[in-house]
Amino acid sequence: APLPVSATARALPTRPAATPASTTAPAPELTTTPVPSTPVSKGNPLATRTTPPLAPAGEEPEKIAGWAYVAVLQTALRQTPAGQAIARLNAGDRLDVFSATGDRAWLYVRYHPDPDTPPLAGWALARDVRYLGDLQELSTMSLQGGAAVAGATPAKPINLFRVTADKLNLRAGPGVNQPILGQFHRGDGVQTLGRTDDSQWLKVIASDGAVGWAAARWLQAEQPLDDLPILGQALTAVPAPALPQGKIVFLDQEGGAMYRINANGSGLKRIASGLDPAFSPDGSQIAFAKWAGTGDTIRVMNANGGDERAVVGANKPRSPTWTPDGKSLIFERMVKDHICRSTPFGCLTDDELRQRFNGNDCITTPFGSYCINDFPTVHLAVTKLEEVSLEKTDLRDVAVGKYVYAPRHHPIFPEALYLDRNGVAAARTDGSASAQALISGADFGAPVYSPDGRYIYVSKKDGDNWNIWRYNADGGGPVALTHPPGLRDRPVNSVAPAISPDGRFILFLTDRTGSWQMWLMASDGDNQRPFASQALRGIHFQFDFGRARMSDWR
Repeated sequence: APLPVSATARALPTRPAATPASTTAPAPELTTTPVPSTPVSKGNPLATRTTPPLAPAGEEPEKIAGWAYVAVLQTALRQTPAGQAIARLNAGDRLDVFSATGDRAWLYVRYHPDPDTPPLAGWALARDVRYLGDLQELSTMSLQGGAAVAGATPAKPINLFRVTADKLNLRAGPGVNQPILGQFHRGDGVQTLGRTDDSQWLKVIASDGAVGWAAARWLQAEQPLDDLPILGQALTAVPAPALPQGKIVFLDQEGGAMYRINANGSGLKRIASGLDPAFSPDGSQIAFAKWAGTGDTIRVMNANGGDERAVVGANKPRSPTWTPDGKSLIFERMVKDHICRSTPFGCLTDDELRQRFNGNDCITTPFGSYCINDFPTVHLAVTKLEEVSLEKTDLRDVAVGKYVYAPRHHPIFPEALYLDRNGVAAARTDGSASAQALISGADFGAPVYSPDGRYIYVSKKDGDNWNIWRYNADGGGPVALTHPPGLRDRPVNSVAPAISPDGRFILFLTDRTGSWQMWLMASDGDNQRPFASQALRGIHFQFDFGRARMSDWR
C-alpha cells in the first residue's frame, strides 16, 4: 500500500521488488511452410511478360481491365480491402484485374486456383502484385455497392467456423505429426474448405491466407460437417482431450463452508467448515484449521466428511500440510501480533526506525524530510512452524524463522515451501539446513509444488492484477500462466492454484467474469475454462487476496 507522508514531506523512493527477467511466457516460434509455387526464373511471366496476354477462351475481354502476377512469396486474396482472407496467393499466380480502390492501394481481381473449381473474386494488395498496365487508368469501385464478376464465386467467407480452444494449431496436413504453420485462438473465425473422410480434420484458411488443417473437435460448426466436401484422409486421429481425475476439496471463502466434489464435476457435497484444507498423500483424509469459541485447532476428517477430530490446539493455527509418509502435519501458528510501521526499509518498530534516523524522530534527506509518524502502523503476525505426529500428538518446532506463512510440504523430500516477508522460500523440515530464498518480491498467495516436485505454482500481484505463475523448483524459469485482458475497466485476477494429482491441470479462482468463479486450465496455461459451472452455480465464492489455501486436489 502507498505510504502516507506529511504535507511537507515526499515519499521515499520504494525499493523495486525483484521481478523475473521475463514477465510473460515466451511466445511459441511459429514457422510457415510455403506451398510450392511457380519459381521466378527464365520463362516465368514475372520476368518476361511486358504486355497483357490474350484473354483465355470463353472470357469476356471487355470486362477485364488487365492482368497481374503475384510478385511476393505469399499474399492473401481478401473479401474486402484489409478484410477476411479467402485464399492464399503464391509467387507467380495470375490474376484478372477489374478495378481498384480510389487510392490504388487495393485491386479487385479474379483468381482461378484450380480448373475443377469456380474462380474466386476478391481484393489483393497492389504492392504485392505486378500489374501489367497503368494503375492510374483503372476504374475505381464503390465498396458499398460491391461488384459482380462473371463466373466468379462471391468473395465472402463461406463455411465460417469459430475456434473454441484457447489455442488451436494450423498444421500442414491432417495429423498431429504434421508441421505447425500457425495458431488460432479462442473466438477466431476460420473459413473451412473441406474435411477428411472421418470428419476429424478440417482444411481451413488462416487470416493471412495460409491454408492448412485443424482439428474439428475445437471448431464450432455453423453447418453439419457432412455438408463439407471430402478433401483427404486423416494421417492421425485427433487426440481425445485429457479429462481431469480425482477428487477436490474447496472453500467458498476463507473460513467458510467446505465442499468435496469429483474432478469430473459430479458428487458435490458439503462436508465441514474451516480454513486451508489439504488431502493426505493417499487421499483418504483431509486436514484443516478451525477457529472457534471452544478453541483454535488443527483437525482431521475422512475425505468424505466423517469422523472429524481435533489433532492439536494452538493459537490461530493455519495451513496444515502433510509429510510424504502421511504420519505428521506441519502447520503455522501465531506467536504474537507484531505492531510495526510500513516503510521502504521493511516493517520496523518505532525504536528500529529511530535507530535508522540516528536516534531522532525525523530525518532530512536529499529527497525530503521524514518523520516516524509519516509511516502507517500495521499488524504483522510473528509465526512459527510446528510439526505434530498424528500417532503421538507430540509437537516439534521447525526452526525456519519468525515470519513464516502458508507452508506446503514437498511431495518427496523433507522440505517445505512457505511465504516470508521477502517472498517465497523453502527450508528443510528435518533441521539439516537453513532456509533458502527462492522468489523475491511482495504480494504472493499460498505456493504449492507440482506432484513431482519439479515446479512451484503461486499467485502474485502484477501491477493492479493478480496472476498465476509457474517457476522451477529452484525459483528460476518464471512463466506467467494467466494474463489480464488487453481492454478492461477494472483489475482482473487469477489466484489460489491447486494442481491435479497427475500434474496436468490447475484449478484456480478468477473474477474475470465480474464475480469469483472456479476455473480449470492445463498446467501450461492452455484451455482456460469454467470448472463444473452447473454443479457450482449455487455457490457464492469470495476471496480477500490473503494467504488462504482455497482448494486441494487428490
